[in-house]
Amino acid sequence: MTKLTYEFEQKRLDNVQWADGAKLSGITALASDEQGRVRKTPLFYLKSVSVDDYEDDIYFVNNTDETLSFVAPFEPYRNIIEARAKLGDVSEENLNKVKLYSNDMDRLYTNVLPKQGVRIGSSHIIYDSDALMQWLIHLPFKGAETHYAIWRFNVVEKGGIGGSYPLLWEDFSKPSHMVSADCLFERADMPIEVSIYEERCALFERLIGSFGVSNAIYVLAINDVLYRYCVGWSAPYSESDIQAQDIARKLKEQKPKDAQAVKDIVQTVYDFWFNKGFAKNISMQACEEILGLYQAQIASQKAI
Repeated sequence: MTKLTYEFEQKRLDNVQWADGAKLSGITALASDEQGRVRKTPLFYLKSVSVDDYEDDIYFVNNTDETLSFVAPFEPYRNIIEARAKLGDVSEENLNKVKLYSNDMDRLYTNVLPKQGVRIGSSHIIYDSDALMQWLIHLPFKGAETHYAIWRFNVVEKGGIGGSYPLLWEDFSKPSHMVSADCLFERADMPIEVSIYEERCALFERLIGSFGVSNAIYVLAINDVLYRYCVGWSAPYSESDIQAQDIARKLKEQKPKDAQAVKDIVQTVYDFWFNKGFAKNISMQACEEILGLYQAQIASQKAI
């Protein structure tokens, strides 16, 4: 499978209207389902816009009545492990990975208005005709039964999309041609939000100035876990670093062997800084992730 390789340029189109009889594409689309599909209206869809005789731009269209705080046409990571960063590695290459999706931030759109399209890629009628092309698209969602979630769309098509390409119908059903259209609402599945990217990078620089590069990566990674799992409720990302520092120190002192021991440490730290029991609903999954970070940090120090 090939991915798009071109110099990215952001563009927006206003007042994009969905045509009820728009041409639908999809290599797995079922002909028997075609009539039902064209009668539906999508919440989000892709639209192909001709640039010239050979090239089309691909736009993501927000077909709802709500402004989207962001649209990320790339894969946001949950942690530095997914970003293939390493604890203890102070190289510039590793630091760029620690910053997570830094190489893709030029593709991030914020405040995407209703009926607005944003360019996420392009396809060439000759060069891409035999290639499987992939688009990963993430955007926020807030519904009646969930406080906050992230939609993750995975589009894979040969040679581009052509016409209009629904990502999700208004009844929240997935079009038959979609590889996946997932609503991520479990904290374990949620990536670090792209909207806090600058705040996170600023905190990282402050941690480097205070503790050096290696320890800064470690504390930042712990803070990622605290933020994703809402330990201490929903504090801003840059306001839980003190707890992350204390947790890192106590991990070193107490040398926990399992996730329960990590949970006791996290609870003790939050009891000290806040009211007793303030963070009583600490996820064991969060503690397991912190334990993994602690073990990786110890291993990196032994390797030096």
